[in-house]
Amino acid sequence: MKNKSADLHIHTRYSDGTYRVPEVFRIAKKSRLGAICITDHDSTDSYTEATELSRNYGIEIISGVELSSCYMDHDIHILGYFIDVENEVLKKYLKEFKESRIKRAERMIELMRMDGLNIGYEDIIRLSPRGTIARPHIAQILVEKGYCYSFQDAFARYIGNGSKYYVDKYKITPGKAIELIHQSGGLSFVAHPSYLKEDPSILDQLVKDNLDGIETIHSSYDEETSGYLDALARENGLLRSGGSDCHGKRKLGKKLMGQYFVPYSYVEAMKDKLNGAVK
Repeated sequence: MKNKSADLHIHTRYSDGTYRVPEVFRIAKKSRLGAICITDHDSTDSYTEATELSRNYGIEIISGVELSSCYMDHDIHILGYFIDVENEVLKKYLKEFKESRIKRAERMIELMRMDGLNIGYEDIIRLSPRGTIARPHIAQILVEKGYCYSFQDAFARYIGNGSKYYVDKYKITPGKAIELIHQSGGLSFVAHPSYLKEDPSILDQLVKDNLDGIETIHSSYDEETSGYLDALARENGLLRSGGSDCHGKRKLGKKLMGQYFVPYSYVEAMKDKLNGAVK
């Protein structure tokens, strides 16, 4: 068990990833990962399928989610680990959030169609028939239809913050996201918070909100950032997590899984905290 490694940040087609759940497990097996956590954006819909595949592949599955929140001018994502996916409070919130995402996407598409762009909501549904609708799905259609040459171009010119077709999203505070995770029996971690290097005061608020940990390993970090966040976690008595943040080949044009992971001791520390162990 102690020699296992874990990827605690993976996305599937249930949110804005390109891999189906079975593909995630095949890659995890090939990458010799002993444990994984699927943290789809504002969705836990993958968990039933993942539980069965976990048994088949002999890979531990940790229940997870990545909740969207906003504080000051920062989009702050909060990862939840070991959550109860059947918790009624969490389920109610995720249902409301999913409905708000649909309305937002419909409005953005409506604005683009008014300017003559040939995009329909049915195009988006094709990419995520059962999952959460997000801007990367719209970006993919813009690229497929030749309006943009890349995801980055789509966000810069069409759907990024402040762009012509941007529609503000439903927001909660990080404190509310942490509360939802705790109400569902899980642990809360701030995802890819490289912005803490510029404004470490944000962490003070998150700690006041009872944050449990920091994502200290991530595919977007350089060695300096990872080291800084690791030290920040230790200084504040916080747990550590990490992973690839794999979205298929949508990010960086490569799969990422198997290249970014954490030792299983990080998972054991989470379990110790949940079980009330004193360190």
